[in-house]
Amino acid sequence: MASNKTSVIEEKLGRKAVTELELEHLLLDVENPRFGEESSSSDTQIDVLNNIVKNYGVTDVISSIAVNGYFSAEPMVVKKIGKDKYTVMEGNRRLAACLILKGDDRARDQSSLHQQYIDKYKQHGSPKIDPIPAIIFEDGDEVDKKSLISYLGVRHIVSTKDWDSYAKAAWIARTIKDGDMSVNDISTMIGDRNSTIKRLLAGYHFIKQMESTGKYNKEDSVKKGRGSNTSYPFSWVYTLLGYKSVQDFVGLADDPTIPDPIDVQKLDNAKLLMTAMFGNKNKGQNSQVRDSRNLGILAEVVASPEKVSLLKQGKDVAEISDLTQPIEERLTGLMLEIRSRLDECISRLGREDLSRDGAVDLLNYVDQIGKQFRTFKTAVTNAINGDNEEGF
Repeated sequence: MASNKTSVIEEKLGRKAVTELELEHLLLDVENPRFGEESSSSDTQIDVLNNIVKNYGVTDVISSIAVNGYFSAEPMVVKKIGKDKYTVMEGNRRLAACLILKGDDRARDQSSLHQQYIDKYKQHGSPKIDPIPAIIFEDGDEVDKKSLISYLGVRHIVSTKDWDSYAKAAWIARTIKDGDMSVNDISTMIGDRNSTIKRLLAGYHFIKQMESTGKYNKEDSVKKGRGSNTSYPFSWVYTLLGYKSVQDFVGLADDPTIPDPIDVQKLDNAKLLMTAMFGNKNKGQNSQVRDSRNLGILAEVVASPEKVSLLKQGKDVAEISDLTQPIEERLTGLMLEIRSRLDECISRLGREDLSRDGAVDLLNYVDQIGKQFRTFKTAVTNAINGDNEEGF
């Protein structure tokens, strides 16, 4: 589905004329959602270029361009924002590479990269990097605007060169806020049949409400993320919000477009979830969720007042699950685990020689475990016979 949609959009792009534009007229996209938490609307062109180099790397692009020049078959996609000024919507890494190689003032902090590749560039005859081919979309043209949004949405949300989940959510939120498209428009455009768009948007608004109300500070997160959001793993947020028990726990609004989707009376519940997932460095509290596979357990925990009480005490969600598991299930699970461990011990002894000293030390452990097992067996037998006397 993704490749088909991408090819249709790119076919439409192919019908637009390719124009050569000088590098000095091209601007890096300050508001590119891919930059996520690392970007700000107050960033300069120098800031954006440094961000690209730091977080996304350009050495592979610079190396290729230094040898071959700019490939005419890969025109940048730009939006005209004024006379002789264009914001690059697709191709920011390539633009950054060209600016570094040319020694543009916007790449002043990347002089070491320039020096590293300039000799190679000259050795290959200084192939053409300025001007470069571009497909222009007019900022005030609604048809162009819709086409550009469709192109970016399909290319970055469902194609093989997709953004990470936070970048996707930021792009969706901005596109809807600007009134360019609705949730249904975007879902239809990319063929989303699993409500992924709605979950991403709900997660994004959830986080923003937590930050704006002071209930969550990303700097306190112990569990780190990656990509456009290194502060915390955003994918955990929108995944957790997919559980009905969690939605009820925070009073999440059904409409994902609502900027403040959390019931104000349940903001502390939402705070508890964030601390459980990501910890709180400021308070010396580690994450209570070991990995993303435990998010389902966290969802089960918040459905029970007893388990929520243990969560507030700082207990690990896996530990909470063990503590509150029915005794028969828990003991059976432990016995099966012990049996598996003993099978491994017997198997190793059958394959490898054990030293005498090692065997003596090991026998002491066997004797201790044997006593514990006999005590446990007595307690189980008493339960079978209806003996209420304490067996331990």
